[in-house]
Amino acid sequence: MLGLTSFKHLPRTMQAILLINAAIYLLIWIGGPNVRGLILGYGAFAPSHAHQLWRFLSYAFVHEDFWHILFNMLMFWMFATDVCKALGEKNFTTLYLVSAIFASVFSLACYALGIMNGHPMIGASGALFGVMAAYAFLFPERIILMFFIIPMKIKYAIWIFIAIDLFMARSNDGIAHFAHLGGVLSGFLFMQAWSRPKQQKTYSQEFFKEKARQQWQHKPLEGELYKGSSNAKEERLNEILEKINRNGLQSLSQEERDFLQWFGQQNKRRC
Repeated sequence: MLGLTSFKHLPRTMQAILLINAAIYLLIWIGGPNVRGLILGYGAFAPSHAHQLWRFLSYAFVHEDFWHILFNMLMFWMFATDVCKALGEKNFTTLYLVSAIFASVFSLACYALGIMNGHPMIGASGALFGVMAAYAFLFPERIILMFFIIPMKIKYAIWIFIAIDLFMARSNDGIAHFAHLGGVLSGFLFMQAWSRPKQQKTYSQEFFKEKARQQWQHKPLEGELYKGSSNAKEERLNEILEKINRNGLQSLSQEERDFLQWFGQQNKRRC
């Protein structure tokens, strides 16, 4: 779990998120008081400025403290890599941005109910907790080091994180615990929607008969399946794997799934 994929092998979406966060932090660090004030003044989310809609997302890319950005980006690197590969880059990007926005909306609702103060909020924690919730959904049995010390399955660890945020939510310790809770809720809802079977259309019996006739009319003989040079087969495999990386396994057509299964069987025969 602590082994990190090298930056150049990360999905492009992850690279972009890491670079944007690092660039904004460096601007705050080297830009002087004026640049720092500008970024924090217009980038942070604050309930009193909720009419400035960009703040619902911009805050998630702003970090002022070195240890804050280091911890957030390290945790993002650790959890997001497998989540991005499982969901595909398009779905992962949606998950990350929706979690960031939902965390600020959730915080605003808590402020309106009088259970949260109106202090400005910055940092990627809300989006990060959405990614962690997705990780727990996808890989519940995996072991993580809780607080970098205690080995624990992620399906249990995520509940401890939630309990801590609930307990500390009104402690005024300078941490946006309500944003964490909003991120977890957003990640959970997103994964529920993502994993839901697609609604099937209703077709007549004639439709299925015609589809079956077409299928068997054009189906290649067993010995002729996927003829072509080795290079052509490798190129086809790479195209399918790239599609999985971009859009997830569920985006494959039946023909692409059949090809992966056939390719795997061929490799087993060679072993």
